[in-house]
Amino acid sequence: MSGEELSRAELRASHEDRDLVVDQLRVAAGDGRIDGDELDQRIEAAMNARTFGELDVLIKDLPASSRPAHPARRTEAEASQNIDITHGNTHKRGAWLVPRRLNIAVRHGNVLLDFTEAVFSGAREVEVVLDVRHGNLRFVVPSGTTLDTSGLATRHANLGQPDLGPATPDAIRLILSGRAEHANLRVRRLPRFMQRRRQRRALPRG
Repeated sequence: MSGEELSRAELRASHEDRDLVVDQLRVAAGDGRIDGDELDQRIEAAMNARTFGELDVLIKDLPASSRPAHPARRTEAEASQNIDITHGNTHKRGAWLVPRRLNIAVRHGNVLLDFTEAVFSGAREVEVVLDVRHGNLRFVVPSGTTLDTSGLATRHANLGQPDLGPATPDAIRLILSGRAEHANLRVRRLPRFMQRRRQRRALPRG
């Protein structure tokens, strides 16, 4: 390995660098080059990668044709996403792509949003606009997450917000707005030992 390659391998990766690798992995899975289980494992490893070297090892066996045509461009669907539930349940778990804005309408239903392994398009900030009536909404977040509920109007609603721990430089920021009536909103922090366990599991094996 040359000095130039070594220096790249040691450079710190950004959120955008991780997102580009995740995009390439998704394209490869769509082409049938890797299966669903391996896709989940590689995406999780990409999300936890700190350097270009850790990212490069995840795509070194994929051809250049697996790269998205416009990897840095996010579609409107990814910029804003709607979740509408009536008398039902839905959830977002694992390595799901978080848009910049989530519009959530619930009528007699339940929604679970797990951000602990989520992939963010750009800044790790998302506006969650609620229209919840007679429903339950649960958030599972990593330690250090910040929650802004100043724009949220509630009526006969319970908002449970535990101590989320001190914010970190790469903390997730959730901005809740809209309205919740006759609803239960819960925010639960993933315990630190669970975060460490997931991070260890995500490390590429030599």
